[in-house]
Amino acid sequence: MASGADYRTTANPSASAAQTKFRYGLSTMAKRYDTFLIDQWGVLHDGQKPYVGAVECLRRLTWSGKQVIIISNSGKRAAANESRLKKIGFPRDSYSQVVTSGEIAWQMLATGGGVFRKFVGKRCLLLSSEDASEFAAGLSIRLVDSVEEADFILLAGIDDSKPQNYYDYIIATGLSRGIQLICTNPDLTRITSDGLKPGSGAMAKNYQARGGRVPYIGKPHPEIYSHCLMLAATRSEGRAIAIGDSLHHDIAGGIAAGIDTLLVIGGVHSKAFEGISRSANPMDVISKITADPDTVPNWAVPFFRW
Repeated sequence: MASGADYRTTANPSASAAQTKFRYGLSTMAKRYDTFLIDQWGVLHDGQKPYVGAVECLRRLTWSGKQVIIISNSGKRAAANESRLKKIGFPRDSYSQVVTSGEIAWQMLATGGGVFRKFVGKRCLLLSSEDASEFAAGLSIRLVDSVEEADFILLAGIDDSKPQNYYDYIIATGLSRGIQLICTNPDLTRITSDGLKPGSGAMAKNYQARGGRVPYIGKPHPEIYSHCLMLAATRSEGRAIAIGDSLHHDIAGGIAAGIDTLLVIGGVHSKAFEGISRSANPMDVISKITADPDTVPNWAVPFFRW
Protein backbone atom coordinates (compact mmCIF):
# COMPACT_ATOMS: atom_id res chain seq x y z
CA MET A 1 0.00 0.00 0.00
CA ALA A 2 1.40 3.38 -0.93
CA SER A 3 2.71 5.33 2.03
CA GLY A 4 0.65 8.41 2.83
CA ALA A 5 -2.54 6.95 1.36
CA ASP A 6 -5.58 8.80 2.68
CA TYR A 7 -7.60 6.18 4.51
CA ARG A 8 -10.33 8.72 5.11
CA THR A 9 -11.24 8.59 1.44
CA THR A 10 -14.97 7.93 1.12
CA ALA A 11 -16.39 5.31 -1.16
CA ASN A 12 -17.85 6.07 -4.56
CA PRO A 13 -21.44 7.34 -4.11
CA SER A 14 -22.55 5.00 -6.89
CA ALA A 15 -21.27 1.95 -4.99
CA SER A 16 -23.27 -0.26 -2.66
CA ALA A 17 -25.29 1.47 0.05
CA ALA A 18 -23.04 -0.23 2.60
CA GLN A 19 -20.03 2.03 3.12
CA THR A 20 -16.81 1.52 5.05
CA LYS A 21 -15.39 4.43 7.05
CA PHE A 22 -11.60 4.54 6.83
CA ARG A 23 -9.55 5.76 9.78
CA TYR A 24 -5.87 5.82 10.80
CA GLY A 25 -6.49 4.16 14.16
CA LEU A 26 -9.09 3.25 16.76
CA SER A 27 -8.97 6.46 18.80
CA THR A 28 -11.67 8.21 16.79
CA MET A 29 -14.24 5.41 17.04
CA ALA A 30 -13.48 3.41 20.18
CA LYS A 31 -15.87 5.42 22.36
CA ARG A 32 -18.80 4.05 20.34
CA TYR A 33 -18.30 0.51 21.69
CA ASP A 34 -18.06 -1.29 25.03
CA THR A 35 -17.06 -4.78 23.86
CA PHE A 36 -14.23 -5.51 21.42
CA LEU A 37 -13.83 -8.99 19.88
CA ILE A 38 -10.30 -8.89 18.48
CA ASP A 39 -8.59 -11.44 16.25
CA GLN A 40 -4.93 -12.13 17.06
CA TRP A 41 -2.93 -13.45 14.06
CA GLY A 42 -2.57 -10.70 11.45
CA VAL A 43 -4.04 -8.10 13.80
CA LEU A 44 -2.06 -8.23 17.06
CA HIS A 45 0.99 -10.26 16.04
CA ASP A 46 2.67 -12.40 13.38
CA GLY A 47 3.23 -15.39 15.66
CA GLN A 48 6.66 -14.14 16.75
CA LYS A 49 6.23 -10.56 17.93
CA PRO A 50 3.54 -7.89 18.37
CA TYR A 51 2.85 -5.51 15.54
CA VAL A 52 3.92 -1.94 16.19
CA GLY A 53 1.36 -0.19 18.38
CA ALA A 54 -0.75 -3.29 19.08
CA VAL A 55 0.11 -3.66 22.78
CA GLU A 56 -0.47 0.04 23.42
CA CYS A 57 -3.81 -0.08 21.60
CA LEU A 58 -5.01 -3.02 23.69
CA ARG A 59 -3.93 -1.27 26.88
CA ARG A 60 -5.75 1.93 25.95
CA LEU A 61 -8.94 -0.04 25.41
CA THR A 62 -8.67 -1.91 28.72
CA TRP A 63 -7.68 1.23 30.62
CA SER A 64 -10.81 2.86 29.19
CA GLY A 65 -12.92 0.14 30.80
CA LYS A 66 -13.64 -1.75 27.60
CA GLN A 67 -14.30 -5.48 27.54
CA VAL A 68 -11.49 -6.81 25.32
CA ILE A 69 -11.91 -10.42 24.19
CA ILE A 70 -9.27 -12.03 22.00
CA ILE A 71 -11.29 -14.22 19.63
CA SER A 72 -9.27 -16.72 17.65
CA ASN A 73 -9.66 -19.63 15.26
CA SER A 74 -6.75 -21.30 17.02
CA GLY A 75 -7.37 -25.02 17.44
CA LYS A 76 -5.51 -24.83 20.77
CA ARG A 77 -7.15 -24.21 24.13
CA ALA A 78 -7.47 -20.72 25.60
CA ALA A 79 -4.74 -21.24 28.23
CA ALA A 80 -2.22 -22.23 25.57
CA ASN A 81 -3.00 -19.06 23.65
CA GLU A 82 -2.68 -16.93 26.78
CA SER A 83 0.78 -18.43 27.37
CA ARG A 84 1.81 -17.68 23.80
CA LEU A 85 0.50 -14.10 24.00
CA LYS A 86 2.51 -13.53 27.18
CA LYS A 87 5.64 -15.03 25.60
CA ILE A 88 5.24 -12.85 22.51
CA GLY A 89 4.88 -9.69 24.60
CA PHE A 90 1.22 -9.12 25.51
CA PRO A 91 0.76 -8.63 29.27
CA ARG A 92 -2.19 -10.51 30.75
CA ASP A 93 -3.76 -7.25 31.94
CA SER A 94 -3.91 -5.88 28.37
CA TYR A 95 -7.04 -7.89 27.57
CA SER A 96 -10.04 -9.36 29.41
CA GLN A 97 -10.00 -12.95 28.20
CA VAL A 98 -9.22 -15.29 25.32
CA VAL A 99 -11.83 -17.34 23.46
CA THR A 100 -10.61 -19.87 20.90
CA SER A 101 -12.43 -22.30 18.65
CA GLY A 102 -10.22 -24.99 20.18
CA GLU A 103 -11.46 -24.15 23.67
CA ILE A 104 -15.09 -24.30 22.55
CA ALA A 105 -14.43 -27.65 20.87
CA TRP A 106 -12.76 -28.99 24.04
CA GLN A 107 -15.72 -27.92 26.19
CA MET A 108 -18.16 -29.53 23.74
CA LEU A 109 -16.14 -32.75 23.74
CA ALA A 110 -15.98 -32.73 27.55
CA THR A 111 -19.76 -32.48 27.84
CA GLY A 112 -20.65 -34.51 24.75
CA GLY A 113 -22.48 -31.56 23.25
CA GLY A 114 -23.27 -30.44 19.74
CA VAL A 115 -21.45 -32.14 16.88
CA PHE A 116 -19.43 -34.26 19.34
CA ARG A 117 -22.43 -35.99 20.91
CA LYS A 118 -21.85 -39.30 19.15
CA PHE A 119 -18.05 -39.22 19.46
CA VAL A 120 -17.59 -39.37 23.23
CA GLY A 121 -15.28 -42.30 24.00
CA LYS A 122 -14.57 -42.84 20.30
CA ARG A 123 -11.26 -43.06 18.46
CA CYS A 124 -9.97 -39.71 17.18
CA LEU A 125 -7.24 -38.80 14.71
CA LEU A 126 -6.29 -35.35 15.96
CA LEU A 127 -4.41 -33.20 13.43
CA SER A 128 -2.62 -30.31 15.07
CA SER A 129 0.47 -28.16 14.73
CA GLU A 130 1.54 -29.17 18.24
CA ASP A 131 1.36 -32.13 20.64
CA ALA A 132 -2.08 -33.71 20.24
CA SER A 133 -2.03 -35.28 23.71
CA GLU A 134 -1.96 -31.83 25.33
CA PHE A 135 -5.30 -30.91 23.79
CA ALA A 136 -6.84 -34.30 24.59
CA ALA A 137 -5.95 -34.20 28.31
CA GLY A 138 -9.10 -34.67 30.35
CA LEU A 139 -11.25 -35.80 27.44
CA SER A 140 -12.92 -39.18 27.07
CA ILE A 141 -11.65 -39.80 23.55
CA ARG A 142 -9.01 -42.24 22.40
CA LEU A 143 -6.29 -40.74 20.24
CA VAL A 144 -5.07 -42.90 17.36
CA ASP A 145 -2.16 -42.45 14.98
CA SER A 146 -3.76 -43.50 11.72
CA VAL A 147 -6.88 -42.59 9.80
CA GLU A 148 -7.65 -46.30 9.33
CA GLU A 149 -8.27 -46.64 13.09
CA ALA A 150 -10.23 -43.41 13.56
CA ASP A 151 -13.95 -42.98 14.14
CA PHE A 152 -13.59 -39.29 13.29
CA ILE A 153 -10.94 -36.72 12.34
CA LEU A 154 -10.46 -33.58 14.43
CA LEU A 155 -8.64 -30.94 12.39
CA ALA A 156 -7.16 -28.32 14.72
CA GLY A 157 -4.08 -27.25 12.75
CA ILE A 158 -1.49 -28.16 10.13
CA ASP A 159 1.96 -29.42 11.00
CA ASP A 160 4.42 -28.05 8.45
CA SER A 161 6.95 -30.73 9.36
CA LYS A 162 4.70 -33.27 7.64
CA PRO A 163 4.65 -33.44 3.81
CA GLN A 164 1.56 -32.59 1.79
CA ASN A 165 1.11 -36.23 0.73
CA TYR A 166 0.54 -37.10 4.41
CA TYR A 167 -2.57 -34.91 4.42
CA ASP A 168 -3.59 -36.03 0.93
CA TYR A 169 -3.59 -39.62 2.16
CA ILE A 170 -5.70 -38.74 5.21
CA ILE A 171 -8.26 -36.96 3.04
CA ALA A 172 -8.49 -39.81 0.54
CA THR A 173 -8.70 -42.52 3.21
CA GLY A 174 -11.14 -40.59 5.37
CA LEU A 175 -13.43 -40.09 2.38
CA SER A 176 -13.23 -43.74 1.38
CA ARG A 177 -14.19 -44.77 4.91
CA GLY A 178 -16.96 -42.17 5.13
CA ILE A 179 -15.81 -40.73 8.44
CA GLN A 180 -16.57 -37.21 9.59
CA LEU A 181 -13.95 -34.45 9.74
CA ILE A 182 -14.59 -31.75 12.35
CA CYS A 183 -12.65 -28.55 11.72
CA THR A 184 -11.83 -26.36 14.71
CA ASN A 185 -9.72 -23.89 12.75
CA PRO A 186 -11.70 -22.69 9.70
CA ASP A 187 -9.02 -20.23 8.49
CA LEU A 188 -8.47 -20.71 4.77
CA THR A 189 -5.00 -19.16 4.94
CA ARG A 190 -2.44 -18.62 7.68
CA ILE A 191 0.40 -16.18 8.14
CA THR A 192 3.81 -17.87 8.48
CA SER A 193 7.44 -16.76 8.41
CA ASP A 194 7.47 -17.95 4.78
CA GLY A 195 4.39 -15.90 3.85
CA LEU A 196 0.80 -17.00 3.43
CA LYS A 197 0.09 -20.73 3.36
CA PRO A 198 -3.16 -22.72 3.11
CA GLY A 199 -4.86 -23.14 6.46
CA SER A 200 -6.87 -25.92 8.06
CA GLY A 201 -10.03 -24.43 6.58
CA ALA A 202 -8.70 -25.04 3.07
CA MET A 203 -8.11 -28.71 3.88
CA ALA A 204 -11.59 -29.00 5.39
CA LYS A 205 -13.11 -27.29 2.36
CA ASN A 206 -11.36 -29.81 0.09
CA TYR A 207 -12.73 -32.69 2.19
CA GLN A 208 -16.23 -31.22 2.00
CA ALA A 209 -16.05 -30.50 -1.73
CA ARG A 210 -15.24 -34.17 -2.34
CA GLY A 211 -18.31 -35.34 -0.46
CA GLY A 212 -17.08 -35.48 3.13
CA ARG A 213 -19.09 -34.32 6.14
CA VAL A 214 -17.45 -31.27 7.76
CA PRO A 215 -18.92 -29.39 10.74
CA TYR A 216 -16.98 -26.21 11.59
CA ILE A 217 -16.30 -24.56 14.94
CA GLY A 218 -14.88 -21.02 14.82
CA LYS A 219 -15.20 -17.83 12.81
CA PRO A 220 -17.34 -17.11 10.81
CA HIS A 221 -19.66 -19.72 12.33
CA PRO A 222 -22.05 -18.60 15.09
CA GLU A 223 -21.04 -20.60 18.19
CA ILE A 224 -17.87 -18.65 18.91
CA TYR A 225 -19.64 -15.28 18.67
CA SER A 226 -22.53 -16.42 20.86
CA HIS A 227 -20.01 -17.55 23.46
CA CYS A 228 -18.09 -14.25 23.37
CA LEU A 229 -21.20 -12.11 23.65
CA MET A 230 -22.44 -14.25 26.52
CA LEU A 231 -19.16 -13.57 28.35
CA ALA A 232 -19.18 -9.85 27.60
CA ALA A 233 -19.79 -7.62 30.59
CA THR A 234 -21.87 -5.22 28.49
CA ARG A 235 -24.11 -6.47 25.72
CA SER A 236 -26.11 -3.33 24.98
CA GLU A 237 -27.43 -3.29 21.44
CA GLY A 238 -24.93 -1.77 19.02
CA ARG A 239 -22.11 -1.59 21.59
CA ALA A 240 -20.00 -4.57 20.41
CA ILE A 241 -17.58 -4.71 17.50
CA ALA A 242 -15.59 -7.52 15.83
CA ILE A 243 -12.08 -6.62 14.66
CA GLY A 244 -10.03 -8.73 12.29
CA ASP A 245 -7.96 -8.89 9.13
CA SER A 246 -10.04 -11.46 7.22
CA LEU A 247 -13.15 -10.45 5.31
CA HIS A 248 -14.13 -14.11 4.98
CA HIS A 249 -13.85 -14.96 8.68
CA ASP A 250 -13.72 -11.93 11.01
CA ILE A 251 -15.90 -9.55 9.05
CA ALA A 252 -18.39 -12.10 7.69
CA GLY A 253 -18.69 -13.66 11.15
CA GLY A 254 -19.24 -10.35 12.92
CA ILE A 255 -21.89 -9.31 10.42
CA ALA A 256 -23.67 -12.66 10.80
CA ALA A 257 -23.60 -12.19 14.58
CA GLY A 258 -25.32 -8.83 14.17
CA ILE A 259 -22.48 -6.61 15.42
CA ASP A 260 -20.35 -3.91 13.83
CA THR A 261 -17.02 -4.83 12.25
CA LEU A 262 -13.60 -3.30 11.63
CA LEU A 263 -11.14 -4.57 9.01
CA VAL A 264 -7.39 -4.34 9.65
CA ILE A 265 -6.02 -3.89 6.14
CA GLY A 266 -2.40 -4.75 6.95
CA GLY A 267 -3.07 -8.44 7.63
CA VAL A 268 -4.02 -11.38 5.46
CA HIS A 269 -5.32 -9.11 2.66
CA SER A 270 -2.35 -6.72 2.68
CA LYS A 271 -1.13 -7.86 -0.76
CA ALA A 272 -4.46 -6.91 -2.31
CA PHE A 273 -4.11 -3.36 -0.98
CA GLU A 274 -0.44 -2.90 -1.93
CA GLY A 275 0.24 0.11 -4.10
CA ILE A 276 -3.22 1.59 -3.76
CA SER A 277 -3.01 5.25 -4.72
CA ARG A 278 -4.39 8.26 -2.91
CA SER A 279 -7.12 8.63 -5.52
CA ALA A 280 -8.10 4.96 -5.57
CA ASN A 281 -11.20 3.69 -3.84
CA PRO A 282 -10.39 1.07 -1.17
CA MET A 283 -14.00 -0.11 -1.38
CA ASP A 284 -13.21 -1.51 -4.82
CA VAL A 285 -10.49 -3.73 -3.32
CA ILE A 286 -12.83 -4.95 -0.58
CA SER A 287 -15.49 -5.79 -3.17
CA LYS A 288 -13.01 -7.80 -5.25
CA ILE A 289 -11.80 -9.81 -2.25
CA THR A 290 -15.17 -10.75 -0.84
CA ALA A 291 -17.36 -10.77 -3.98
CA ASP A 292 -20.26 -10.37 -1.55
CA PRO A 293 -21.97 -6.96 -1.34
CA ASP A 294 -23.18 -7.80 2.17
CA THR A 295 -19.68 -8.48 3.55
CA VAL A 296 -18.65 -4.87 3.98
CA PRO A 297 -17.01 -3.74 7.25
CA ASN A 298 -18.28 -0.67 9.07
CA TRP A 299 -14.72 0.52 9.60
CA ALA A 300 -11.21 -0.10 8.26
CA VAL A 301 -7.76 0.88 9.54
CA PRO A 302 -4.29 0.25 8.09
CA PHE A 303 -3.08 -1.46 11.30
CA PHE A 304 -4.34 -2.15 14.81
CA ARG A 305 -3.10 1.07 16.40
CA TRP A 306 -4.57 3.71 18.60
